[in-house]
Amino acid sequence: MKITNALLATLLLMAFMFLNGGCVVTSSRETPIVRVVREYAPTVVNIRTERVVDLKEHPEWGQYGEALDMFFKRYFGESYSEGVLKYRSIGSGVILDNNGLIVTNLHVIQKATSIYVVLNDGTILEAGVLIRSQADDLAVIKADLPYRVKKVKFANMRNVMIGETVIAIGNPLGLENSVTVGVVSGKDRAFSNTQCEYVCSGLLQTDASINPGNSGGALLNLDGELVGVNLAVVQDAQNIGFAIPVDRIVRLFEDFE
Repeated sequence: MKITNALLATLLLMAFMFLNGGCVVTSSRETPIVRVVREYAPTVVNIRTERVVDLKEHPEWGQYGEALDMFFKRYFGESYSEGVLKYRSIGSGVILDNNGLIVTNLHVIQKATSIYVVLNDGTILEAGVLIRSQADDLAVIKADLPYRVKKVKFANMRNVMIGETVIAIGNPLGLENSVTVGVVSGKDRAFSNTQCEYVCSGLLQTDASINPGNSGGALLNLDGELVGVNLAVVQDAQNIGFAIPVDRIVRLFEDFE
């Protein structure tokens, strides 16, 4: 068959359209984990809280104020000034929708005087508390988002499989949007923790690495669905972490309504 210039041009055009239609084979480095992180990492935020304690309000200040002032200046440094002590802490949160609703752990924001949300691009927003659940260690805070984000999909907890891959995204030790990968190690787990004033129960267990600052961050499956909210890790253990199942969030909103 003789290939004319017109036929050759047509074949080249078809090849170009084929390759640009998403049918080209991608690099093996582009795994499902990479795609989920690229798509949903912007929904995970850094939460910074500040709690202000005015020590001058305590009766003992009048008698020991001068000595305490010197001690606190030396011990707390920049966090202390003229009888006022500022506690700062960090955690994570997950943006649920474009109304600016963000779910996190209650212990992350419980005693905060001010709450700040740091978005993926570094934008800092002030937030207020909308819902608290002591029983579930969950809270929903709200901030005015400057732009739209991808809405998070909730996983069906009945379909969560032991051994399936999960991705934890959060801000361990302030390292924003850090990613760790593991599997669902167990369901309906319970454990005691100093951050909980109760026995945390009905939890997902995962071996995805969770560290201080991860609390409130996202635990996602390979379909990009939110499986749970990262809670805590067992100290002095090898990758035994826990997350609050996403159906608790659904129930939280149902109770709120």
